[in-house]
Amino acid sequence: MAPFNRLLMIMMKPWMAVFYLGFVSLAFLYLDKPIALYFHEVDLRSNLAILNWITKVGLGGFYLVSLVLLALYFRFVARNYKWEVRVWFLWLCVAFPSLICLGLKIALGRARPSLLFEEQLYGFYGLQTQSTFWSFPSGHSTTIMGLVFGLSILFPRYGYAWIAAGLFVAISRILLTHHYLSDVLIAAYLALLEVGLLWCWVRQKNWAASLQDNANTAN
Repeated sequence: MAPFNRLLMIMMKPWMAVFYLGFVSLAFLYLDKPIALYFHEVDLRSNLAILNWITKVGLGGFYLVSLVLLALYFRFVARNYKWEVRVWFLWLCVAFPSLICLGLKIALGRARPSLLFEEQLYGFYGLQTQSTFWSFPSGHSTTIMGLVFGLSILFPRYGYAWIAAGLFVAISRILLTHHYLSDVLIAAYLALLEVGLLWCWVRQKNWAASLQDNANTAN
């Protein structure tokens, strides 16, 4: 079984969903603040500056623009239909979860760690339009996990490597105190479900064969 399909199957089991979401709740109640305060004191932004570059790999705007340009390249320049479809699929794997993430950020209004450090604000404050209250879910984590889940579908032979790389970028959001642990955990989980939903739609349309690397395809 392909890595993405295996992971999705496990994480969609009712007992696993309850366990995972329960852990996210426990993280919010007991782990988020002490972890954020610890890494704030450690100050990895200054002491391990390479993390500042690694975390930029999760910038959504870059993928939303560059993947469109790449798809247009394969359509009008290279004229490679299979790669054009693959790139559009990756774009959807980024855009669909990112759109849902933005809606949740605005609706839930969770204060970012910076507000904890500066004003001792913690928790959810409802509908907010200021980005300092857009901590939950993590946008960078949503972007990178959506992308690597898409890549693991297209190239399942390297599925675990893609997912591990995505998790490393997502964890950098915690290490640099841009987000809490629970922000990243829920972002990764939602991205998995959203890409899984997108993949189910693709398979129902019988488009899967035109997307995946034939040499690496697995159910």
